[in-house]
Amino acid sequence: MYDGPAFIRELSIDNFRCFSAEAIKLAVPNGSLGSGLTLFVGNNGTGKTSVLEALDYLFSGRYKAENKLSIKDFNDFVKPISIAGTTERFSVKSELEFYKGKYFNCTGLKFSAEPRDRKQAGKLLSSPISAKCHYSLDENAYYNESDGQPYLQSKSRDTKTVDPRELTLDTGRIVPNGVNVFYFDKNRARHLASGTYRTTFDAICDDLNWRYQKKLREEGASADYASKVTKDVFVWALDTAQKGIGGKLGEQFSDFFDNAHFKNLRLELLSLLEPFSSAFLAVRAEDEIQQVTTRNLGSGVELVLALLLQRLLSDPAKGDKILLIDEPEMHLHPTAQKKLADLLLEEAKTCQIVVSSHSPYLLQRLVKFGTTNVFSSTAAGKIEVEQQAAGAGLFPWSPSFGEVNFKAFAMPTVEFHNELYGYLQTKHNVPRSEDVDRFLSGRGIPSDHTWVHAGTGKTYAVSECTYVRHCIHHPENTINATHDEAKLDASIKKLISAL
Repeated sequence: MYDGPAFIRELSIDNFRCFSAEAIKLAVPNGSLGSGLTLFVGNNGTGKTSVLEALDYLFSGRYKAENKLSIKDFNDFVKPISIAGTTERFSVKSELEFYKGKYFNCTGLKFSAEPRDRKQAGKLLSSPISAKCHYSLDENAYYNESDGQPYLQSKSRDTKTVDPRELTLDTGRIVPNGVNVFYFDKNRARHLASGTYRTTFDAICDDLNWRYQKKLREEGASADYASKVTKDVFVWALDTAQKGIGGKLGEQFSDFFDNAHFKNLRLELLSLLEPFSSAFLAVRAEDEIQQVTTRNLGSGVELVLALLLQRLLSDPAKGDKILLIDEPEMHLHPTAQKKLADLLLEEAKTCQIVVSSHSPYLLQRLVKFGTTNVFSSTAAGKIEVEQQAAGAGLFPWSPSFGEVNFKAFAMPTVEFHNELYGYLQTKHNVPRSEDVDRFLSGRGIPSDHTWVHAGTGKTYAVSECTYVRHCIHHPENTINATHDEAKLDASIKKLISAL
């Protein structure tokens, strides 16, 4: 039996939105800082959010997919959508009574969706999309005992092929304690409030309700004992709610159905067995009645609160975690963004985290860890994804903040120019600027600019790269025209070609 975890190492996307076919590698946690972090960077419209949603579909099950997918999600409506995630080998426990205590091994997950040929029988308004989420069996495709040995049928002593009904996705059956996937999309508020579908906050409240009920059982608490909580805390509110109209409603309801039990109808303010079912987060001083809900604290707090809550409630016994986060920087000031980056890196020691971001404050901190994927669009409109694994790129310390910004957003920065010029000096042993220009000349980059020394007034023929370098390092020299973004961009491209 394999204990997983079922973290996705490579994601394959076919015919989903802007992707006709794409394979994307994801980082997997190994206990070190930021090891499980995958960063998506790129301009708007290059498919970053689509990949996050593809991952969400992979783990969510067919019902959510059929209710959310539309015709617009197909790159080519004639073909099916296919999303597959490759993992290390993990085990799933059987849910069939006949194979109780048996397991089967998997090497990934698969999601597929296609337009229906006809409406579902017996349904007036059926979804036009048919979706499937299931496990990918390993090469053996048979049941195993808990010790990992093949399960042999009692009569024939042959192995038993896994029943197809077992393959329908249920992440709670993954050994040892399931996988929990949290998708934080751009609509932050829904993660901290209950809604018409299960949210992150609903999952958190379910956990708190379970803990509360466990304590009630341990203490042998009766309904009378639990009701005292309501009466002590909400005595005025209950007096208002359960007398007058509240009391009359019970009498009339009882008379209508001719059932004396209905006289006990009350407007309850708290579920005695699930006190967190109507919970909400608010700031309130210990001795104050006034409550300030999180929606009034500023829209930047929701994601941080949700992350901290699920982190505090997490326990290795509750399974592995995968966090999918779209633009975590939204509505957070720069200092908070830097602290959020540190929180994500700490969480990524043991969690798989996939983040899409445009924030320079997050990028500067995160690009040194895990895996960075740069999304771009060609002139023909094709989306391309280039992996920038730690240590791969132009520098031994790649990917750098300036390097990622240049590749992802075509943004030339002073920091990147400094990195390139300094690395060229070290790599090719050309410590002085005149040495650099001689080296560049040998690479076909001429010294076609003039630099005037501020102290002596002497003029020097320099390359465009050195001219820009001097402008950056000697802003006090106003004799020479400063560089603009176009010149900075051209110089960076020349330095890259010379490396």
